[in-house]
Amino acid sequence: MAIYLAVAALIEDDWGSHRTREFQIVQAAKVAHRLASGTHKRWMMWNPRGEDVPIAIHAYPRSAGLVLRKIGEAMGKAVDPILGTAVPEIIALKVARFGPHPSHRTAA
Repeated sequence: MAIYLAVAALIEDDWGSHRTREFQIVQAAKVAHRLASGTHKRWMMWNPRGEDVPIAIHAYPRSAGLVLRKIGEAMGKAVDPILGTAVPEIIALKVARFGPHPSHRTAA
């Protein structure tokens, strides 16, 4: 729910962003898919000149296609009842803490 609400608030607050429902559900699903997947490996590599060197690899599968739409639609169904009231509150908290989105600034 938090992912979907955050994406909805970001899209609503960005005046230059796409406003279609499909864009919103796919963006939220991309975040959820990335958090739920991937390969993460860490190890120490021998260094002949001194201390071993830590190595880390993070690889994620490409997120695309119908699966993202299905994941996003399921997330949207759960969040839709509170979306209308929560998004303005989230935006207000964000503006109070970090200021307005760069798309809100006008040329002087």
